[in-house]
Amino acid sequence: MGDFNVLLMMPVITLAAFGLLAMVLVPLLRADGRALGIVALIGVAMTAVSLGRLWHDWRIAGPMETASGLVRIDGFGLFFAYILLVIGGLSILLSITFLEREGADRGEFYALLLLCLAGMMLMLHTTHLMVVLIGLEVFSLALYVLTGLTRRRPRSVESALKYFLLGAFSSGFMVYGLALLYGATGSLDIIRIGSVVAADPTPMLWVGMGLTLIGLAFKIAVVPFHQWVPDVYQGAPTNVTGFMAAATKTVAFAVLLRFLIGSFGSHPEVWQPLITWLAILTMTVGNLIALAQTNLKRLLAYSSIAHAGYLLIAVVCRPESGVGAILFYLTSYAFMTVGAFAVLTAIGRGDEEGERGYTLREVSGLGWSRPMLALAMTFFLFSLAGIPPTGGFLGKYVIFQAAIESKRYLLAVVGVLNAAVAAYYYLRVVVVMYMREADSEEGPLPVPYTTGTVMAIAVLGVIYLGIAPGRLLDLVRDLFQSLI
Repeated sequence: MGDFNVLLMMPVITLAAFGLLAMVLVPLLRADGRALGIVALIGVAMTAVSLGRLWHDWRIAGPMETASGLVRIDGFGLFFAYILLVIGGLSILLSITFLEREGADRGEFYALLLLCLAGMMLMLHTTHLMVVLIGLEVFSLALYVLTGLTRRRPRSVESALKYFLLGAFSSGFMVYGLALLYGATGSLDIIRIGSVVAADPTPMLWVGMGLTLIGLAFKIAVVPFHQWVPDVYQGAPTNVTGFMAAATKTVAFAVLLRFLIGSFGSHPEVWQPLITWLAILTMTVGNLIALAQTNLKRLLAYSSIAHAGYLLIAVVCRPESGVGAILFYLTSYAFMTVGAFAVLTAIGRGDEEGERGYTLREVSGLGWSRPMLALAMTFFLFSLAGIPPTGGFLGKYVIFQAAIESKRYLLAVVGVLNAAVAAYYYLRVVVVMYMREADSEEGPLPVPYTTGTVMAIAVLGVIYLGIAPGRLLDLVRDLFQSLI
């Protein structure tokens, strides 16, 4: 690896370095969460600067590689990396006061979150499946611990254990799939696998592809690999749930697109029918089960499953329209998801036994007792439902448009019908907030300025993407060309 260019690895190195720095500072600062949060935000900001430099270089020179091709810098990966940094920065800002209030402010949160982001960033800047696997395990291990951060709560420990066991099980499928791909092609590079598939596909290749897809489907929460989502989302600390819902889906779809289009794009007739029916099943199951939920964290968990189904629609569309639709949708999804969970951190509260404040009954009358919180939540729910003028509406529109342009009429019709079903349970929350009396006389908690800042940024992002999406749509339209 004599060609190693450290500058191309600076985003990953910066996140990992600040993660280790936060770990070292924990005993020195006596777990001062605010100071560690500032350190983590500085790390995210410096990573954004390094990404900006790489973006500039990519616009001039095109895709760049180093470490004998193990690392690849292109516009596709850089755009996803920016989405991750937005999610990470908002999650850190949200957590500064939330962890202190929940009694989980022991310092390790920021180190784990930065290391989690480093693993995700590594997955974005490569076309080599072994590097993808390393990044996957790095971020997964950190996320397992973050899920059980409030370890005095039995439900939190239970959710961490479930996530760990099922995550290890899915990783086994992925490793076995990669072994078969290597046996069939002699390489784990996505582009080289693609050349073998185009020239001489074998049954071993298709089996390897299927097993690898199972590993990725678990991270995306595709039906029938979704069973872990509601329990883990409910048991994890709310700030971790928001990060998990947005960031994991972002990086998993980036890898899925590279894998399917880069390696098996020459034979779409093999995998597109499978993804088509997975999309239909995921949308339908997620939305139908969400109808019966009364806990808002579980409702958003099944909602995230349904959104994975919408995104799968674009995966089977033509790359020139589908890739851009996914990039735009994930950008808007980041704001509305982190924003919705930010509101939940403001209205919910926890103790050593569990959490309260997250049920429909407990948010009744919120529109009168906390009008600004209810208004922010209304924006996020409207965006999740796809109601204009929000980014969620434009996100669904570009995906359904891509399906029609690609003549995926069945997916477009099922997607629209599912969006109508989803509107019911999102609007039910709005009705409860504004049209029912408060069920409890307990005084509302004050909203920390950091939480208010996150909600304000998320609301502005949702509105901006809904009324002025032109620049972002123009930016993502041609990024599919750098996908492989």
